Amino acid sequence: MSINLQFHKLINNPKIKFTIILGSGFHKYALSTRDSVLSSWDLLLRALDPNVKLTEQYHLDFERIIQAKKLDSEDSYKTEKRVIQCVQKIIKYEQAKVIEDCSKCYPMGIFNQKKVSDVISLNFDEIPELLLGKQKEVKVGKFENDSSFSKSSKDSYAYLSSRFKSFKIGEKGTIRFWHPHGIISNNKSIVLGVHRYSQMLNEKIRMRNHQLKEKRGNSSDTTWYNCLIDNPVIILGAGMSPTEWDMWFALTSKNRANGTKTQIFQMRECECKKDHRHEWFEPLFRGMSFKEQWEELDKLFKKIK
Repeated sequence: MSINLQFHKLINNPKIKFTIILGSGFHKYALSTRDSVLSSWDLLLRALDPNVKLTEQYHLDFERIIQAKKLDSEDSYKTEKRVIQCVQKIIKYEQAKVIEDCSKCYPMGIFNQKKVSDVISLNFDEIPELLLGKQKEVKVGKFENDSSFSKSSKDSYAYLSSRFKSFKIGEKGTIRFWHPHGIISNNKSIVLGVHRYSQMLNEKIRMRNHQLKEKRGNSSDTTWYNCLIDNPVIILGAGMSPTEWDMWFALTSKNRANGTKTQIFQMRECECKKDHRHEWFEPLFRGMSFKEQWEELDKLFKKIK
C-alpha cells in the first residue's frame, strides 16, 4: 500500500491548493450500509419510474422516462420539467434524512481550506456544504456569480453553472463549492438527459473561449473552469465515464492549456492498464480499497494545520 509520491509532494507544499471534483462515491463511502439515491443512478431513476429499463447509459435512460411520463396534453419540455421537479423532491427528502441520521459518517477532513480552494461537485445535493456549515468558525456565504461570463439571464445554464457558495473557515481561508450539473435548491440548474447535456457541452465551449479571451488580456475570471485549469485536481468518488463529455472537455483543455500532462489525481481501485482513465489520471494510492483510501485521505488532510 502506498501514496502517489507526486501527490504527496504537492500536499506538503504550503503554496499549493487543490481543486476537488466530487462524485457520488462520496456518498457511497459514507452510506455504505444504506441504499441511497444519492449514491446510485439506478435507485434514483427507479424512484422516478420503477418500470424503466436501465442500460447504464443514464442520459438515455432518463429520456426513456420522459417518454413514459409524457401526457398527450403536454410537450416534452413540460414533461422534462415535471420529472426534474420529482428528482428535486426525491433528493431533498433523502438529503434531510442523511443529515439527520448519518452526518458523522462523512470524511469532512478532506475539505481543509489550507489545501483546497474549490470543490466542483457533480452531485445535486448540498450535503458537504450543510455539514461544513455546522462547524465552528465557519461563515457560509450566499450563492454568487463573480464571473463576467454570460450574466444576461439569471435563469440561463451559463449563469447558474458559474455560481458558487463560499465557506470562510476562521481566518485561515475560503473554499468555494460549484455545481456545474445543477443543484436541488434550483431545479432550473439540474442537468439530466441528452438534450440538457448537449446544451451544457455547448456552454462549456463558450466558457473555454471566454477563459482564453481573458487570458489573452492578462486577466482571469471566477468560474469553476478556471479553478480546474489553474490548480492540480483530485477526482474523488467519480468514475468519469465517457458520457461525462463536459468534464472530459474541461480536463483535456487543462492539458492543452498547460502544454503538458498536468497533475490530475484520481481515487480508484482498479490498477489495470485497460481503463481509459489511466491515460489521463494518476492514482492517489496503490494497493488500497476505496474504504481505505477515503480514510487515509481524511487523515492526511486533517493533519495539515
